[in-house]
Amino acid sequence: MHRRHEKRMHPRKNDLKNLVLAIVIFIGCVASLVMLNHGAISARRQGKVFVLARERFPAYTVKRTKDVYSLWQERQARGRIVVHLGRFLHFMDASHFSEGPPQIATVADDHAHFPMRQVSYRDFLWAAFQTDIAREIYTVLPPADFKERFGATQKQNKMVIYEFCSPRIFTTSLPSVAEPVLLNIDASFFASTDAAQLVNDLMKSGLKADIVTICLAEDNPDVTGPDRRKARDFIALLSRHANITEYPASSRFSKDSR
Repeated sequence: MHRRHEKRMHPRKNDLKNLVLAIVIFIGCVASLVMLNHGAISARRQGKVFVLARERFPAYTVKRTKDVYSLWQERQARGRIVVHLGRFLHFMDASHFSEGPPQIATVADDHAHFPMRQVSYRDFLWAAFQTDIAREIYTVLPPADFKERFGATQKQNKMVIYEFCSPRIFTTSLPSVAEPVLLNIDASFFASTDAAQLVNDLMKSGLKADIVTICLAEDNPDVTGPDRRKARDFIALLSRHANITEYPASSRFSKDSR
């Protein structure tokens, strides 16, 4: 009887050991993620910060999508939160050459750092993750595009996908972020967005930024002429609140990406 009792107890002991091991592994994973996030924050590099609603701030018009990445590299941005407004995800891996933008959020297969000359409108946000410019990315999509991409219900307006331990947040409105961001407004966003309304939303958002870009996306064939004209209307309206200059795309970073 004693031996039979021992045999019945062994599975329970194994189950307990497995449970303890699972808990230890889970705690270790959580601790690793926290340490990685703190490491990215401690390595963060930023320039002079402006509160968009309270003070006149500098901004750049950028002709090509990949020049946004070049500007971030030139300013040595690291460990940052990126807020990107546009219809496209810009997150294909460098080897993906299919026609048109990705229809869903994709995770790249190859995470090796690739030469900057390969950065394009298809993947510049993916490149920002790979080169430690970004540790977190908010992609603000027009509501119709959000619903089309994610099959979301009418009430759902936010989705989070993790690229390893780095969050990609997809939403339909400007986020509330405590720390300064890298803000990029792509011309594609104006396919279904009013320029004056977006200026008003920005002024009410409470966002802080050290680099603000308005990208005409001349290298992206999926962005239309009317979208770019509306983006220029937005630039004219925003000039009431910002000192806007054209990024010359003359740095070695931009040259390498041609």
